[in-house]
Amino acid sequence: MDRPIAGYANLCPNMISTQPQEFVGMLSTVKHEVIHALGFSAGLFAFYHDKDGNPLTSRFADGLPPFNYSLGLYQWSDKVVRKVERLWDVRDNKIVRHTVYLLVTPRVVEEARKHFDCPVLEGMELENQGGVGTELNHWEKRLLENEAMTGSHTQNRVLSRITLALMEDTGWYKANYSMAEKLDWGRGMGCDFVRKSCKFWIDQQRQKRQMLSPYCDTLRSNPLQLTCRQDQRAVAVCNLQKFPKPLPQEYQYFDELSGIPAEDLPYYGGSVEIADYCPFSQEFSWHLSGEYQRSSDCRILENQPEIFKNYGAEKYGPHSVCLIQKSAFVMEKCERKLSYPDWGSGCYQVSCSPQGLKVWVQDTSYLCSRAGQVLPVSIQMNGWIHDGNLLCPSCWDFCELCPPETDPPATNLTRALPLDLCSCSSSLVVTLWLLLGNLFPLLAGFLLCIWH
Repeated sequence: MDRPIAGYANLCPNMISTQPQEFVGMLSTVKHEVIHALGFSAGLFAFYHDKDGNPLTSRFADGLPPFNYSLGLYQWSDKVVRKVERLWDVRDNKIVRHTVYLLVTPRVVEEARKHFDCPVLEGMELENQGGVGTELNHWEKRLLENEAMTGSHTQNRVLSRITLALMEDTGWYKANYSMAEKLDWGRGMGCDFVRKSCKFWIDQQRQKRQMLSPYCDTLRSNPLQLTCRQDQRAVAVCNLQKFPKPLPQEYQYFDELSGIPAEDLPYYGGSVEIADYCPFSQEFSWHLSGEYQRSSDCRILENQPEIFKNYGAEKYGPHSVCLIQKSAFVMEKCERKLSYPDWGSGCYQVSCSPQGLKVWVQDTSYLCSRAGQVLPVSIQMNGWIHDGNLLCPSCWDFCELCPPETDPPATNLTRALPLDLCSCSSSLVVTLWLLLGNLFPLLAGFLLCIWH
């Protein structure tokens, strides 16, 4: 049956991190390499079998498929991988031809069609960039960004049903689909998303006045303009940047960018080449003097910022998600006001209730009655007042049961009376009167002694 019986991977010791925040990423890399050895490899495509055990690629008398000397591997048939030409929108209203290679085995086609909600999708696109070892050996990064078997680890790898389908389509394994992890990227986005360029998608979303997600068009700058990762589980930044040379024509997507002269537009694209230079919001990490400090994944407790650097009163942990900040948070104490230049999103705990989604900032809960609702936040933490505004996500993004959306009650529309650590509270006034009451007899006795 041609099933591979051995494989090897070289893990460089100096690249293995002991940071707890990076353990999941390291583990996903090992899983990634194991799956290559088990069957997801261009060198094994020609040896795949159908469900009845018959080779999907014809064999010579010696039992081997034909060998492609230019590729340096056995040549698969079009029952496994097929070459397709796409019509590809680029800048200046031009359309060019874009060549892709699709993995077209039956279960992969079925799962890809379901994932993207595209019933005419011919197969799942393979990577066309990255050089030997990356091209054809991974899923296309543009379409399955954080799937475990894309060609680079950018964020939050998940092992999806599409990869399990491929393993089953080798003819060597039976997949347990209950073990598949949820892949949000591209889910239900339709044929235009999966078969056309990201420029086409971005332009369509702009015309509909809808969010560009999972793509973006905000230049990476200093200070950072923060947003949320597509699955709302991490703080992110748009990876749109300027390259030193113009990008190839088929990867020039922008007819305009805010503040960028028209002659410079060919230089701009997403920083991840193997995502066809499509810009997307990407998780990142903080470094100090070149040393790793923490990542922006909301679910990792170790990413919690230091007390006096936690301007947005954030909370990292297993129940936290990324929320958009409508305004920069301000830390205030008496006459001092501090704010952080990098803002736009942060990590906050959420919980589901019969009333809807609740957002927790420290020990205070705020009810989200509808998506897009502005939550005015004013809480006291470590002797400082933290003021800011958060945007409610959809309850359905995080809860299995949600009430109908309504306008928030009046008490939820206005901010409570501002906290003031420097003003005289009623308890302070009472304390002062008690102190004066105790001092008065002493003062009277002292005066009587002097009088006599």
